[in-house]
Amino acid sequence: MAGRKDYEERKQRKKERYQELAEKSREKSQEHYKQYQKMSDVIPLGQPILTDHHSANATRRGYQKMHNQFDKSVEEDNKAEYYENKVAALENNNSISLDNPRAKEKLQDKLKKLEDEREEIKSRPHSTWELQNIGAEIRRIKQRIKQIEELEELDFKDIEFTGGKAILNREVNRIQIIFDDKPSEEVRNILKHRGFKWSRYENAWQRLYNKNTIYATNRAIEEIQKNS
Repeated sequence: MAGRKDYEERKQRKKERYQELAEKSREKSQEHYKQYQKMSDVIPLGQPILTDHHSANATRRGYQKMHNQFDKSVEEDNKAEYYENKVAALENNNSISLDNPRAKEKLQDKLKKLEDEREEIKSRPHSTWELQNIGAEIRRIKQRIKQIEELEELDFKDIEFTGGKAILNREVNRIQIIFDDKPSEEVRNILKHRGFKWSRYENAWQRLYNKNTIYATNRAIEEIQKNS
């Protein structure tokens, strides 16, 4: 089965992290606003600054600190809204990731609904664009199902090379290139050029497992060996 085995777990962790960040930002926003209110009680808004008075500079600094607290409150409030939108996006996201182990099943369900909808359109008066649009979406879904089926048939053998190895980590649905020591900047540039990204969590350079990645892995290793 294709996809990451920890897909739902990772999605839940990400959602909880965004919720935690949103709550912290809301709390900070309230703290800054309380400070702003407290300071505004001491320095009433609209109170003129007596420029020839010895306390003018202190009053200006007081105003500045007070406004800074208000600005920080707004900034943290915006952060909270940003993270809350992230949570909502995760909850309402209807797209089907190829990392989802149930991606093929979900895509097949979606395909069936689209095909039923196309038949319903055909059974009534309709515009040409209706069939064109739904036909394009059906072709797209079929192509994604084909990608998964091709992925299930792929066979990648681990590759050992001087200073490292390339492995298929089915747990995370990635081909990973792991080095004995930190690779040089030149090698890192080769990996980046071939679409690999560094994962601190996995301690490996990795890329989503598919036919193109197998090709990219072989080419990357060839280039690394030439430059070693």
